[in-house]
Amino acid sequence: MPGPWTEQNDRMRPGPPRGATASLEVTVTPDMTARVDGREIHAVYGTVPLVAHVEQVCRTLLEPHLEAGEEGVGAKIELLHRAPVPVGATISLVATVASVAQDSLTCEILVREGGSVVARGSFEQRIVQIDAFLAEIDARRPAPQAG
Repeated sequence: MPGPWTEQNDRMRPGPPRGATASLEVTVTPDMTARVDGREIHAVYGTVPLVAHVEQVCRTLLEPHLEAGEEGVGAKIELLHRAPVPVGATISLVATVASVAQDSLTCEILVREGGSVVARGSFEQRIVQIDAFLAEIDARRPAPQAG
């Protein structure tokens, strides 16, 4: 399946170079706290919003290299959430391209609050043909229940 970095794709754009970076600064708000079933567990930056911010910053490295008909999807994430960050604090996420393959982009991620590392890990995005991806979603959709 052609991707943005394959020789079969004659409109190929080069992928981002290894070592390229993107950054994102986020001020922790009350809606970003650790929650389960909508109930606040801890009044600190939660892992769920951390994952969303990791995907957001890594996607900025992928999007300029997608061709028409292609899309990036999250495939693998590994995160170590090392320290609590209180509401009102500002974190800085830096994503660095670790590897580029024919059908994927992997970024290393480092998250700091002040001078401290509060999280680190990696995020892999796969490049898919949007038509095939939508067809797979349709094939997995549950049949309507008679009623």
